[in-house]
Amino acid sequence: MTKTWILAADGNQARLLKGVNFLKDGQRSPEQEIFRSEPKKAQEIMSDRPGRSYSSHGPGRSAMEYTSDPVRDEQQRFTAEVAEKLECYAGADAFDRLIVCAAPQTLGHLRAMLGAKSREKTTAEIDKDFTNLPTEKLVASVRSIMFE
Repeated sequence: MTKTWILAADGNQARLLKGVNFLKDGQRSPEQEIFRSEPKKAQEIMSDRPGRSYSSHGPGRSAMEYTSDPVRDEQQRFTAEVAEKLECYAGADAFDRLIVCAAPQTLGHLRAMLGAKSREKTTAEIDKDFTNLPTEKLVASVRSIMFE
């Protein structure tokens, strides 16, 4: 029997449904593993004010801008942790098929971060955020998209 897992993720949380069987109605609820990263605002991540620099012309000084978006960086770190965990599971042959449902930006990050074994076992990618759906509705939504 094929072991199918569903990953529902966004930048701050992810749910991994293990042992989903699409063929049987009335199946038992799949095992879940939940990953969370506490959403933070930029001001919570960066406690210091940006530095100041001298102007290249004249005596003026101005505040420097940050070179990256700290909230996006935190979300990418979280996505990398989830991708690393999936790669460990894929290496241990814990699943045969992986269906990834993620917010569009998170899906793009996951594509770049998933290892070869995880990508090889990924059978579908759905660019929707299903993280807040109840388990039964998540499985039903994936089933309707996959088998239409």
